[in-house]
Amino acid sequence: MNALSRSRPVLLPPLITWTQITAIFAVCANLFSTALANVAFSLLLLLFVCICLSGQRRHLDTMNFPLGVALAIGLYIGWQIVGLSYTEAPMSYAWQSVFADRKILYILPLVLIFSDEIPKKKFLVAFLATCLMGLFLSFAVINPYLHGQLRLNPPAVFRSHATQGMVFAVCVFLAPWFGSRQQRPAYRWGLYGLAGAFFLNLATVTPSRSGYVVFLVLTVWAFSMWRGFKGVAIGVLVASILGVGVFYASSSVRSRVLEGVSEARSYETSPHETSLGRRMVQYETTWGMIKASPVFGAGTGGYKKQFSEIAEQKYTGWRAVPFDDPHNQYLFILAENGVVGLLTFLAMIGTILRYCLKSGSIYGKMAAGCVLAWCATSLFSGHFRTFPEGHLIAFIVGILMVSRAPAGQQMMPAVPEGVAASSR
Repeated sequence: MNALSRSRPVLLPPLITWTQITAIFAVCANLFSTALANVAFSLLLLLFVCICLSGQRRHLDTMNFPLGVALAIGLYIGWQIVGLSYTEAPMSYAWQSVFADRKILYILPLVLIFSDEIPKKKFLVAFLATCLMGLFLSFAVINPYLHGQLRLNPPAVFRSHATQGMVFAVCVFLAPWFGSRQQRPAYRWGLYGLAGAFFLNLATVTPSRSGYVVFLVLTVWAFSMWRGFKGVAIGVLVASILGVGVFYASSSVRSRVLEGVSEARSYETSPHETSLGRRMVQYETTWGMIKASPVFGAGTGGYKKQFSEIAEQKYTGWRAVPFDDPHNQYLFILAENGVVGLLTFLAMIGTILRYCLKSGSIYGKMAAGCVLAWCATSLFSGHFRTFPEGHLIAFIVGILMVSRAPAGQQMMPAVPEGVAASSR
């Protein structure tokens, strides 16, 4: 019995190992290049199909497959397909709206091949290393922008300032987690210092309001994982103090926040299009669309057509320009698929969170924190649908959600008491 109960490493077949490596490469490449990421995503799917068609499929962790998540995803995308039946948009365009949500489907094959701890660690190490390279380049590219004092709007190293800020905010917490697991003080404090560097970049170099939101949400989540509901109150207090402190200490953060407030206030009179001004016009128009058809919405893909018609009649100049996304995930779903569609989306998010926290592993908690952060930023964007952020959250969840028990513990057969007694 003692020999059986020892945890022994599981040697996976090469095909599964290469599929894991391809997935890790794909999610890291996604931060830099759409073309490279698409090649890696296609190769990942091809390798997964090869696994399913070969004898190596028996090594997939079907025992811990999150069936509830699969059903919730199916319900969410299924309702969008139903929305094709009453949309006024051209069918080719409407199918593109469905296709935009394909990213969430990556969760399902990833949970089958990433349930063991070792590939999860490899992913986190590769992700942190990729972000470290981006951090170095981000600090490097500000040099041409130094003119006596630091000008705080250099170009993004990653796909956009939003992508860069969000992943740097995640690394503010990932680096010290790695540091806490180091035995050597030099490594431990080096990783703590790295977390500080990510925070410094977020506060002074990368002008990303989405990154600020991710940082604040993960601050609260980290404290909640430490002290439960009491930790939420502590986290809110700490996040508030940090937010106010950084606001007054960092001219980059302060200018971005005040710029957004100014744009939102003056959108009705501004002669030029601005980021928040455009959003205010979209929010106002989208609410009108929702009120016109609250239950079922305009139909999948119908947002742009209805928005264009309303904006053309109501506005002039840049405010009347057609747009296909209100920069709010929830308003977009309400406008296209109604209350029913929003309920299926929220049910999917709730089911994902439940499965992330089901095993109690630190990896699932990391994934849950990122999902909550993406939910918060999606109040101002559509980060479950955009290419880099949508793929990133799907891969984070798919890789970290499920945790398989070590070999020898999960497959241990139950031994009747009588048999156990007779074998002594």
